[in-house]
Amino acid sequence: MKKTAKILAFVMCAAMLLTLSAVPFQAEEADEYEEKTISYTFDGEEGSQLEESELADTFVMQIVRGAGGEGTVTEEGTVDLTQYAGFFTDIDVAYDYFAGAYTFSLDYDFSCSSPTLGGIFIRLTDPAGYKVTNPKNAGTQQAFDMYEWDWYGENGGKGQGISSIGGSGIRVFLNKQNSAIGVSVKTRVEDGLFVHSQGVEFAYPEGFNASGMNNYKFEDDGKSSVKVYVNNALLATVEYGGEPGMYPDGDEGDSDIMYYKHAVIKDAEGTQLLELDNARISADYSAVGIGNRGENTTTIDNVTLKYMQKKKAATPVPTQAPTAEPTEKPTEKAPDATQNAGDKATSIPADNTKAPSGNDQKKGGNYTWLFIVCGVVAAAAVAVIVITSVKGKKKK
Repeated sequence: MKKTAKILAFVMCAAMLLTLSAVPFQAEEADEYEEKTISYTFDGEEGSQLEESELADTFVMQIVRGAGGEGTVTEEGTVDLTQYAGFFTDIDVAYDYFAGAYTFSLDYDFSCSSPTLGGIFIRLTDPAGYKVTNPKNAGTQQAFDMYEWDWYGENGGKGQGISSIGGSGIRVFLNKQNSAIGVSVKTRVEDGLFVHSQGVEFAYPEGFNASGMNNYKFEDDGKSSVKVYVNNALLATVEYGGEPGMYPDGDEGDSDIMYYKHAVIKDAEGTQLLELDNARISADYSAVGIGNRGENTTTIDNVTLKYMQKKKAATPVPTQAPTAEPTEKPTEKAPDATQNAGDKATSIPADNTKAPSGNDQKKGGNYTWLFIVCGVVAAAAVAVIVITSVKGKKKK
């Protein structure tokens, strides 16, 4: 009888310990991340330049003023991009905050009827990630910036379609001549400068403002799909995936950019409209951006990015006095970590921390209560054993 009671008490104690110890980890998993929002409106900034706005904290500006490019806040509180102009997510920011799920939305309009000269980009790679000699542009080392032409047709490309802006990612654009919204994917081809695109067009949805601003929202799950909404109505879904891989890009064919090569475009009902196996969809992160080219104007407002950020751990309280300071101190100031080569805006919002990562674990936490509970459970187990032992002696 004594042996049975002891075994039973031990099993009960072990079971309670396992159950209680799981509680803090489950709560920690649920509370480890919180949604963060970066939002930009431009009211009260009339006449200011886009490079001077808070937008430059998160995005790299590409305003080619030498070619007539402008990015100016209007009296209506919107931003006009004209001529050769655009911007995209700073790559450090994209790596840190948009490697997982996020939402990107903005109000957008495009003045030109040609669908090739403007657009919104999702899951693009760093435009300066690789360059290739362009014989049709004075032999320059061509980078595929937001406003930049892919120079496909000009370099002998024979595929379906013609040249358009951008070098990677998913592009959503307006084709006002056809009263349509296009969704295309930049692709890797074996002619031209090896950059092309394929896509489909959708008729304007109900309630669409054909002569003004509409809201475009992109929900990227960071794993396999981007949902495209116009005025909160689902327009299309772009599914991406497969084993990420590189292309032999650049003059030396040694680019190390990783792409998802498989892509499918579906309509709002889920019907497949286009499938590709040569897509240039970024696999490591998602930069987003806007491009405008030529005698046109892109108008934007209410730019918003939402993402999940790891919560900051509480600062531990020192339990003892700090040790004496070293007798020697550096004589030179360390370089500012936010500085970067070139003239790109790379500063990061002050409240941001390292991006969520599957390998990150929450540090700190006080588990004193757990040890107290364990002590109580152990004491209870001992009491059960003692009582059982006493009862056994009385029976004798």
